[in-house]
Amino acid sequence: MEINFEKRINELEARNAFQEDSIERLSSEVRKQQQEIAALNEKLSLILESFEKNNSHEDTNEKPPHY
Repeated sequence: MEINFEKRINELEARNAFQEDSIERLSSEVRKQQQEIAALNEKLSLILESFEKNNSHEDTNEKPPHY
């Protein structure tokens, strides 16, 4: 019976180690994705800002519709 408990404990410890490793890898991946999302949001903001500037600049050069 003692051997059975030791076997179960060893299996549980192995599972625990595997789960800790999996959680750490997933956390690392989530951190990377959050950084990528932040960088993409920054780029998107710059693109939208540039687009709005160019769009408003074009509007001032257009002739009114009645010409």
